[in-house]
Amino acid sequence: MSKKIVVAGAGHGGVIAAAKLAKEGFDVTVYEKKKRENIGHDWEDRFDFRTILDAVEKDEMPDGAWKYRGNTMFVSPSKRTEVKIDFAPDKRQKVMWRKPLINIIIDYAESSGVKFAFENEILSPIIKGNAVVGICTANGEVSADFVIDAAGVFSPVRKNLPDSFSIEKMPKRGDVFYGYRAYFDKAKDVNPEYPFEVYLYHEREQGLSWFMTGDDYVDVLIGRIDPLTDEKINEQTRLFRKNHDWLGENIVSGGVRGVIPVRRSLSKMVANGYAAVGDSAFMTTPMNGMGIELSVKAGLLLAKNVINSNGDFSANALWEYNNEYLKLYGGDVARNEGLKNSLLKMPSDGVDFLFDNAVIQSSDLAGAGRNMNFKALLMKFVRGMKQPKYFFQIIHGLIKGGKTARLMKHAPKKYDERTINCWQNKIEKQRVEIR
Repeated sequence: MSKKIVVAGAGHGGVIAAAKLAKEGFDVTVYEKKKRENIGHDWEDRFDFRTILDAVEKDEMPDGAWKYRGNTMFVSPSKRTEVKIDFAPDKRQKVMWRKPLINIIIDYAESSGVKFAFENEILSPIIKGNAVVGICTANGEVSADFVIDAAGVFSPVRKNLPDSFSIEKMPKRGDVFYGYRAYFDKAKDVNPEYPFEVYLYHEREQGLSWFMTGDDYVDVLIGRIDPLTDEKINEQTRLFRKNHDWLGENIVSGGVRGVIPVRRSLSKMVANGYAAVGDSAFMTTPMNGMGIELSVKAGLLLAKNVINSNGDFSANALWEYNNEYLKLYGGDVARNEGLKNSLLKMPSDGVDFLFDNAVIQSSDLAGAGRNMNFKALLMKFVRGMKQPKYFFQIIHGLIKGGKTARLMKHAPKKYDERTINCWQNKIEKQRVEIR
């Protein structure tokens, strides 16, 4: 099979799709601007290990590359209220360093026949007529029958697509999370009962921060919905050190910035000769930005779609991938975008009210859904009506999120541009804008 596939960027989902397609005989090359040793954030992340292991045909993750995360405590903006989550032994969260993870995936892709062209910065797509026919890199043009866009949240491929493709080019305010993350040494041997502290609206600013005490280091994250300055990072670190005297001065890992999508996925992510996957399609959970598992699942769906269509790279054929992802995953995770945006739109006093009056509880933050029975909802209503403007703002976000989820899970069955554009407009109307 001689059809040529180019993957723009070495994102998790794109590399998984590349591996599966190369195994079926497609000519697949991944173009990535970084050196191999520099790929992947220098930090830990949480995801379902089984999804990744099945995708790369392995039984277990290597020893020393992962660990269990401890109990969690969410702190209100005023710091008056703490919501604590105790994980049962069989429910403890696993976290793994990003670099070993992406290396496992790249090793699998190379063994499957994928070629990699590192240190090749991607500049834009090549468009001919109404199709993507390749990419422009800093080292020259590369033609292709099909381009898989895995180049990240600010993908130079996606943002330079023609308007006629009706694919969102850039995220809006509140759609991405600008984060700084560093691992510091420990100045004292302290091991709190709740080692993972999450601060919502930290210091009354839109975003969150966390402080996680490990066995031999402290993990600090500072995140906002607007870009961070060096002054802000230094100020927040000093505040953490003031209240946590075991936070050392030396960075032992990380100390880097990252941009994470925290929104629903693209509603339309395909065109003739083109499909987006992973962060390029905003495939994360809006409330926490986790997306590795979703990206890998999307890569598997995309590869399956291409294989089943015998290499038909038309938008009409690729629409099945688009539809299946939204039906299986994208619709469900889109549900909490309305809630997330409503919280970010609310003043910090409003978030304090939700915490102080137990409108937000541990099961809500853990995502377990244990407070979703009628009695629990009724109690939330009673407590929330003490400040109806804040309560109804949350209800408004939940309703909008529910409508978004239903729309995304019921995308047009056939690829018809007029019908799809009408459906996209309905989804956009459900967005809660953040000012």
